[in-house]
Amino acid sequence: MMRTNGTALSLPIVTTFVKLAKDWIGARQRAHIIADALGFGAQDQTRIATAVSEIARNAFEYAGGGKVEFIAETTVPQSLLVRISDEGPGIADLAEILAGRFRSRHGLGIGITGARSLMDEFVVDTVVGKGTTVLLRRYLPRSAQAITPADLGRVAEALTLRPADPLEEAQHYNQDLLRTLDELSRVNRELQAANEAKDFFLATVSHELRTPMTAIIGWLQILAFPGIDDATRDEGLKAIEGAARVQARLVDDVLEAAKVQSRKLQLDVRNIDLRDVIDSTCSAVRPAIAAKSIVFERVVHDGALPIRGDSERLQQVLWNLISNAIKFTPENGTIVVRVCSDDDTATITVTDSGEGIAAELLPHVFERFRQGDNARQHGGLGLGLAIVHHLVELHGGAISAASEGPGKGACFTIRMPLRQ
Repeated sequence: MMRTNGTALSLPIVTTFVKLAKDWIGARQRAHIIADALGFGAQDQTRIATAVSEIARNAFEYAGGGKVEFIAETTVPQSLLVRISDEGPGIADLAEILAGRFRSRHGLGIGITGARSLMDEFVVDTVVGKGTTVLLRRYLPRSAQAITPADLGRVAEALTLRPADPLEEAQHYNQDLLRTLDELSRVNRELQAANEAKDFFLATVSHELRTPMTAIIGWLQILAFPGIDDATRDEGLKAIEGAARVQARLVDDVLEAAKVQSRKLQLDVRNIDLRDVIDSTCSAVRPAIAAKSIVFERVVHDGALPIRGDSERLQQVLWNLISNAIKFTPENGTIVVRVCSDDDTATITVTDSGEGIAAELLPHVFERFRQGDNARQHGGLGLGLAIVHHLVELHGGAISAASEGPGKGACFTIRMPLRQ
């Protein structure tokens, strides 16, 4: 089988025959050595070796033996092609096997379906009564060097150094299985953690959306009473508006997080002055700062701060950081927004004297759904800082967080490249 996307130069590497039980183990051994010599990573080496050994074992068990040919293909992308053929009875139930619906008492079909999942291309050509040929192809990494005849000489040399005893390869096989089990355990732990995070997120969303909705329903019931006075009506309307705004913000956070996850969040990039972004954001948050009697200081060096960016998204970043500082800073506390620059970088810091960040949480503050106990008391979904982190990176910048611990405040630092 040759690919149709170019003329493949096929360079034969080695051909081995499977006549005895130990030979399919030897085929696995050769596959491992060849994959290593051609530049495949450790995981790909194991995938290739396992797929080859499974099909070679099938050839031995069901056809009495066969032939395994290893071929290097130099068409971009380069690949390793393995052709395993036999002259046995063929596979009568191939369609059922490939569909995963057939299991014989001997286990026929497990090797085929498993090997197919390990390779980039997998083709079975079988004729009942005349034999079977299986083609397995795995593409080399794009970073791999071009395969040359000299490389094949080194492969041949590596094959001559292989262990003479196939039992040694069986030991390597067991080691590969152990590494695979470790990898599966790690992936399983990650999936379990992701599932727990999902459950926590759904519970948090339900709680956070229910809270303003309860306030809205409650005030609507109060306002429905006849003869209600103007002061109560005004209070109720303001409470309903505030609750609706909270709900809108929560929904916006969820939608923004979904865009971040799907990489669909877009920027409207223009030439802007970062000072204008800082001025407009600080003006927007001043009422909230005044309501808590927080001492607010803004320190911005003279001179323009020209950057390429999305003005609205950068305001969103600063608004989120300053709003968090307001949320976690007690009355009469302090918040300082400081901006400075050098030849090619603008640095913005938002420092507060608030509740601080625990040491164990600090490395995870920009992860989705990660909140400390004090953050949950203030509400929110734990999405804001994750969105901020993504927006800053989209602008080619970097953001970091620092805190000396609970009760000692926090400092967020953004570094943005200036427009030259």
